[in-house]
Amino acid sequence: MTLTSRERVQKLLAFEETDRIAKQDAYWEDTLTRWHGEGLPVDANVKEYFGLDFDNIYIDASLRLPERLVEETDEFTVREDKHGFVGKQWKGKAGALGYLDHTIKTRQDWEQHRHRLAVDFGGTSRVHHISYFEPFTAYPTWEEMGEIFQSMRKNERFILLHVYGPHEANWRRHGFEETLVDMALDPGFIAEMSLAHADLVIETVKKAEQFGIKPDGLFFAEDLGINTGPMFSPKAYDKTLFEAHRRLGEFLHANDITYFIHTDGDMRRFIPRLIEAGVQVLEPLEAKAGLDVRKLKEEYGRSLTFMGNIDVQKMSGSATEIEEEVRSKLAVAMKGGGYIYHSDHSVPPTVSFEDYCRLMSLLDRYGSYQ
Repeated sequence: MTLTSRERVQKLLAFEETDRIAKQDAYWEDTLTRWHGEGLPVDANVKEYFGLDFDNIYIDASLRLPERLVEETDEFTVREDKHGFVGKQWKGKAGALGYLDHTIKTRQDWEQHRHRLAVDFGGTSRVHHISYFEPFTAYPTWEEMGEIFQSMRKNERFILLHVYGPHEANWRRHGFEETLVDMALDPGFIAEMSLAHADLVIETVKKAEQFGIKPDGLFFAEDLGINTGPMFSPKAYDKTLFEAHRRLGEFLHANDITYFIHTDGDMRRFIPRLIEAGVQVLEPLEAKAGLDVRKLKEEYGRSLTFMGNIDVQKMSGSATEIEEEVRSKLAVAMKGGGYIYHSDHSVPPTVSFEDYCRLMSLLDRYGSYQ
């Protein structure tokens, strides 16, 4: 059978076997730089080159604060970001920002700035085809974004709308350590910010639909774990984040939009609550944190679609090692649908272009239902 990418993903999400598993991936910037020197054409569309099945658009759920370049050298920039932090970013290198300061230090700061979390604050669309990670980006009008979206629809891929989850949004405005402390000492404050974020996402999706922008899925970036376990207790999660996650889940289900969540680390203790909140797809299933899609599939079956778990550390290992990784995991995960390929995190620059092309060939061989 001949399927579009969108049809393929939709069938897999419905736990149907199709022609092959669907594929999606993410890459560090310097990974692609390396590959361009090893044979990947500089002008290549990576999605088309590797046969990926997803297109991406993004919500700017920021406070829309004025952005300012504070410092620039040959090696890094320091900027005041629209999300509510001051960040240091290295040029041409993969890696996280260095967070130097945050706007929301107190409840008084929150009350002063929360009005900015309105759909129309700033006067332009809050949806763009450029990632919300990109600073100093001009946003289109709603009408312009509607035209961009309809053009993307012609690709016949499954369109994911990406946005920070409430925890990610909270700590970028309030500070990482400060947010974790207040989850214990002032959970009502954190819960209030979480719900405000969820409401902005919901209202943005509603507004977008008025201009013909309706994604197939919503992708929450919401790290809840570290390699050794949850980042905070399930009790703290229930008090500060669960209601925001559930409110969004109820809205997405009512509007036939699939609920994806990205969370790094070992977050297995949260899975039952995420399912209760309405989450349908779990990504990226970090192997180095102890997650194994074979065990997860056995435990949760059709309660979740799993996306990921192919170990990036093994991608640059021996040919035998990566073949066994793909063969053994796909044999279990893809049975009966409900599995989408993704690395277990963004592909690092330690993976050569040759090694990644080998991986794609293995996915074609072992990921076929025919």
